[in-house]
Amino acid sequence: MKILLIMLALLSSLLTSGCAELACSARTDVDPYEPMRDKQRCVSEADRNLDEYQKAKAAEEKQRLKTAIEQATQNR
Repeated sequence: MKILLIMLALLSSLLTSGCAELACSARTDVDPYEPMRDKQRCVSEADRNLDEYQKAKAAEEKQRLKTAIEQATQNR
């Protein structure tokens, strides 16, 4: 189960970084004199989105486990 979660986290970070790279290269409002700053902003946005996604998934998993525990204790 832990391996599956680790693989999911790695896959999501890989996909996010790839999407961030595509989004950064597709932007039209990039300052031609400061491309690195724009890229850093894109990457930080992608990292923030990934963190929010991972927090939401962790909260969802916690709620699912809590519900499973409650159901198990009620069935006794």
